[in-house]
Amino acid sequence: MRKILFSLALISVASQASASVKIEEELFIFGQKPEIVRELIEAGSVEVDHVSSEGFELYGSKGLSKYLDSKKIPYFDMKSVSKSAFSDYPSHTEITNKLKAAEAKNPGIMKLFSIGKSVKGKELWVMKISDNVNVDEIEPEFKYISSMHGDEITGREMTVSLIQEIAAKYGSDSELTELVNNSEIYIMPSMNPDGSERKQRANANGTDLNRDFPDLKDPNIAGNMQIENQHVMKFQASRKFSLSANFHGGTIVANYPWDSTYDRHPLDGLVKELSLAYAELNPEMRSSREFAGGITNGADWYVVKGGMQDWSCFFYNDLQITLEVSHDKWPNYSEIPGFYKSNRESMVNYMKQVHRGAGIKIKRPNISGTVAIKQISPVAKNLGSYAFSSSEFYKVLPEGQYSYTVSEKNKAAKEITVFIERDKVFSNGNFTVID
Repeated sequence: MRKILFSLALISVASQASASVKIEEELFIFGQKPEIVRELIEAGSVEVDHVSSEGFELYGSKGLSKYLDSKKIPYFDMKSVSKSAFSDYPSHTEITNKLKAAEAKNPGIMKLFSIGKSVKGKELWVMKISDNVNVDEIEPEFKYISSMHGDEITGREMTVSLIQEIAAKYGSDSELTELVNNSEIYIMPSMNPDGSERKQRANANGTDLNRDFPDLKDPNIAGNMQIENQHVMKFQASRKFSLSANFHGGTIVANYPWDSTYDRHPLDGLVKELSLAYAELNPEMRSSREFAGGITNGADWYVVKGGMQDWSCFFYNDLQITLEVSHDKWPNYSEIPGFYKSNRESMVNYMKQVHRGAGIKIKRPNISGTVAIKQISPVAKNLGSYAFSSSEFYKVLPEGQYSYTVSEKNKAAKEITVFIERDKVFSNGNFTVID
């Protein structure tokens, strides 16, 4: 009777509140599909992640394991894994020192700043990388964020390594130099430093940050978002990102939107191409047996509500994919150089894709309005209307010819024609300046 009451309590609590699941137990369910706990999923009592042929991860509050025992569902307690692999990883302070050292090595292109603090007061560091780093230039803006799940640590180390390499090789490596000279790049190695310090998925409040963003069909932006998410949301609103990715661990695949609905993204073909731009240069990703070509649609894999990827794409015209880069969420630290070697070309190539687009810049300051986009060729179709502010707009688009109709209040609309070619990366990303 007690076990049945636990199940009912889970469902009752979840139905009365829209708050995120409190993560206190982290379990792996062997050889089953998520449907085996459908009642808990539908009630919002648990979170599911990394569904595979071997099983799936299940997260919930205390008592979840007892409930599974009552149902005779086999599981493994992921928190029981040996912590020996954790000991060699840098602390948040050591990561901070590495970032400050990279900035000091090449201050002309590196600028480290914090977008706010975590629940426990740790700085949420972002490195801006650009050839005129103290100037807000008219260039495409790109963003990497890692480790919003604190125990998925590989991406944190890889993004720090990427920052260090750019600082060391700018001016001597032509590809990196050209990328920095023509882009504004922002890299956030750790969105959840409290979780990483505790070697746990959730933040210090026990909340999964990747289930805590406004959802496409329930955009409760006035809700009680976790402080880390609030800072990221304000940061996003302050910039004009047009391409992003966020790093995770637990499998190896490039995941593209949407996560929260089975509807296809309006630029479904493009988000697949962008995912392939990463996967094709990663040997293990492209040869995946679980995912054809090393990529997957998010919802086709499993549905995620309140994820950062969909929020970024839907609300901010910022195409974003999710990169799962290691089967082990927390591999031995000695393996990190190998992961960076396997992902380095993919990371650089994906950043270059931000130049597959076109934009407009209005000479007059602080102008807002809309840009209606029509594809002229190879297929004629309307792609919708997009708001812009601060006299600037940019969008990554498939190869082709487009018409941009720029409208602002009390002004006649202006139409320009732009061309986007897939294989001429740095000849694109151009902005047309208009009066």
